[in-house]
Amino acid sequence: MQTKILVTGSSGFLGQYLVQFLAEKGYSILAHTRNVQTFAHPNISNINFDLNDNLDSVDLSQVEVIIHCAGRAHVMDETAASPLEAYRQTNVLGTLNLAQKAVENGVKRFIYLSSIKVNGEQTTTQAFHPNDHVHTDDPYGLSKYEAEQALLDLSKETGFEVVIIRPVLIYGPNVKANFKSMVNLATKKLPLPIGCLNNKRSMVSVYNLADLIHTCMTHPNANREVFLASDQDDISVKQLFEKLAKYQNNQLLMLPIPKSLISFLASLVGKKAVASRLCSELVVDTTKNTQLLGWTAPYTVDASLEKMFNSSHSA
Repeated sequence: MQTKILVTGSSGFLGQYLVQFLAEKGYSILAHTRNVQTFAHPNISNINFDLNDNLDSVDLSQVEVIIHCAGRAHVMDETAASPLEAYRQTNVLGTLNLAQKAVENGVKRFIYLSSIKVNGEQTTTQAFHPNDHVHTDDPYGLSKYEAEQALLDLSKETGFEVVIIRPVLIYGPNVKANFKSMVNLATKKLPLPIGCLNNKRSMVSVYNLADLIHTCMTHPNANREVFLASDQDDISVKQLFEKLAKYQNNQLLMLPIPKSLISFLASLVGKKAVASRLCSELVVDTTKNTQLLGWTAPYTVDASLEKMFNSSHSA
């Protein structure tokens, strides 16, 4: 009998890849979406519900593992009167609603896709570690942390197995948002002011993240643990642009503009947050993944980018 896996947020960037990845490994996948959707793979069937609704009619009795990717995503131009409460509604209350339903139905393990924003926006002298003291003031990051704590409390009360994964910036086929913007910039023939951007950034490809999730589905040491997810192959922003250009057959002209000047000019045009991400460092320590799970990333950044650009669903 096939192991049945529920993947929430299956219409999202990560969810789309994950359901195909697991289906091809022979699992029976319940692909959760809010609206009806058709999946071509015979191992994938669709299930529809809203995380904030009453879930009495949702049958999870045959599900062994839930991989929870759904949630209210980080919003750059927030319009909600209370951003924290808007995030809490879905990311905390909706997550706990699903987890309690899972406990009632005898689901064995719940893998929660959190965010590196729980740790913070940038690193200085040391890489982020999964056991760092959390002091985020970002509403999205705080909601993800509160969901983590609610799940761990539920696990202690019921014996329900919970695994928490905090990914850094995720990239892969059909990537959107900030990474998509960088991909597009790397095709330009115009000079870019990135020659001084030697700050390191951890990233994780969908290929490496899916592999880590797959390991966490069954590994006994993963229960009630928090893991940071990266390619374990940190590169600078300048190097990233060079690679993005190379895989698109372009050669960049990079101007050596100081980061302080980039930040100043960006603030004048209302892009201070974008410049901050480009100019700051964010690296994570994934030693725990190797020590506790025996997991190392199967793809380097170069291998991931090559795979991404060679995909039939290119970036």
